[in-house]
Amino acid sequence: MRAGRPRPSRSPAGLLLLLVAALLLGACATVARPQPLPPDAEAARVLLERRWQGFSDLRTLANLEIRRGGRVERLAGVLLLRSPASLRFEALSPFGPPILLVGAGADGVTVWEVLRQRAYLLPSSPDANKRWLGLALGAEDLVALLSGHVLPIKEPVAGALLPPDESGPSLTLTGDGVVQRIWLDPASGQAQRVSWTGGKQPLEVAFSAGGTGEPASGLTLRTPDGKLEVRVRYHRPQLDSGFDPELLRVTVPQGVEIQDFR
Repeated sequence: MRAGRPRPSRSPAGLLLLLVAALLLGACATVARPQPLPPDAEAARVLLERRWQGFSDLRTLANLEIRRGGRVERLAGVLLLRSPASLRFEALSPFGPPILLVGAGADGVTVWEVLRQRAYLLPSSPDANKRWLGLALGAEDLVALLSGHVLPIKEPVAGALLPPDESGPSLTLTGDGVVQRIWLDPASGQAQRVSWTGGKQPLEVAFSAGGTGEPASGLTLRTPDGKLEVRVRYHRPQLDSGFDPELLRVTVPQGVEIQDFR
């Protein structure tokens, strides 16, 4: 009896390569590719981008009210923002000395609880911002929102400019499983509201209008489930004052307990 042709053996490494190739081919087949936006939607997206690119810095007195579940935390102090992703917030006690300092930038986030003599060093990431503010936003998105701007989704797979509703015209952009809707003035690119649905953290933001040519006087950020609401109100905001970037630095002194999570 003639022996059958021997079957080629496959090593574990070969099987692994085949599995990886199959996964990659499946991913390539299912990932949506960015499509050109309709001209009116693209014009609105570009207007939002240009308005953000024209922002340099903001300094202001700020009042924050953070509602999480049944707890309410109120902070008042000085807020500094600098494009594209740097901020410093110094919360002051009623008598003047600081009780909390937060500094964020491309190299990380520092949260210094002055009264507890404790500080945290965190990576610059949405998870780090969620730790101190409760919102999983990247540093650039956070600086943009606090300065009254909205960063449109990068490389959207779909989008449309919707006709006005009670809040005016709006731009919808879809990307990475998230739908972003931005209500804006189509002439100036000033955003009035924005929402994100889908993704890990659905969020709604409404801006408080400032005067003509002035920055927004504040904003309200909330999750649709009502578990978190952050109200920010500004007093005497100054745009593009050109303050020294060193003012953004938070330096923790010796003697403070530091927990480094970077």
